[in-house]
Amino acid sequence: MNFFQFIGTQRSGSNLFRLMLNEFDGVYAPHPPHLLKTFYPILSKYQNLNDDVNLQKLIEDMLKWIHNNPVRWNNVPSYSELFESLNKRSLFEIFRLLYTTNAIKENKNKFWCCKSLFNLKFYNLKEFKSLNPIYIYIYRDGRDVASSFKNASIGDKQIYFLAKQWQSDQMICKKIKDNTSDYNFFSVKYEDLLIYPRKILKRFCEKYDITYNDDFLNYYKSEESKLTSSSGSLWKNLSKPIISNNKGKYKTELSSNEIKIFESLNYESLKLLGYNVDNELSNLIKNFTSEKIEEFVMLNKEIKENLSKKRDNKELELRRRQELILNKSIN
Repeated sequence: MNFFQFIGTQRSGSNLFRLMLNEFDGVYAPHPPHLLKTFYPILSKYQNLNDDVNLQKLIEDMLKWIHNNPVRWNNVPSYSELFESLNKRSLFEIFRLLYTTNAIKENKNKFWCCKSLFNLKFYNLKEFKSLNPIYIYIYRDGRDVASSFKNASIGDKQIYFLAKQWQSDQMICKKIKDNTSDYNFFSVKYEDLLIYPRKILKRFCEKYDITYNDDFLNYYKSEESKLTSSSGSLWKNLSKPIISNNKGKYKTELSSNEIKIFESLNYESLKLLGYNVDNELSNLIKNFTSEKIEEFVMLNKEIKENLSKKRDNKELELRRRQELILNKSIN
């Protein structure tokens, strides 16, 4: 079974494209519980996985994590199912099995898809490479990404840090593209997806030998879409058809100074990806002083604290349960 891995920056349409792919026969594309992002940093706490007790603890914690994911998975395998199917005792093997076992139960046994964009951080790890990922790089005008993040319950809020994150993500994605075969890399421009969804999905299906049909346009009617959109304000638009004019909002939602800061850090990246830049290169900020960056840090912290008080209670409760699982594992 082949593996699709999304890369890019959040708030760039990856959930939209995931739900479209999930409508095709043979493609399993569930909402991501961010397993590698969560468990890789604390993997040493489980010690030697050749010990059955340690391995069982890791698998059980990952299963608990999935059961408390904001968007639930159906047909989650049991510990015994996973243990008996392991080819090797590793986090990446458990990660693979969790997806593939579920995919088979859902009668989608050609491709499994992970939308956890954080996984781009693992692209150079031998164990991740062994999964032979086919990368789906979805990108969006970074200024619109920043605008979306400012109103979201996740991520940074101050424009300097939003610009730095987008810059970092695009650089890693370019590096992955430069070191990946053409077959194992597919690029999707979010703004094109809004206008030419059939064209993009036909090209995708042709490249990966997937039977194409127009059912993907009804993604918003699917059970997976309803589950996702009802699980938090982040995904409310997923219960609607494609919003073809969902672009260029930064022009009214960001101040002229915020646009200038973003473009100062990302002038070349924006141009390289085909976006027009509002400011002349000569008018952009060449350097940010340490005092100015410290000011940005304090503002970012203040905005995040204020927004955290407004988060959806249902989502907060599920996140709290997941944090308890992690805390028990670490301790």
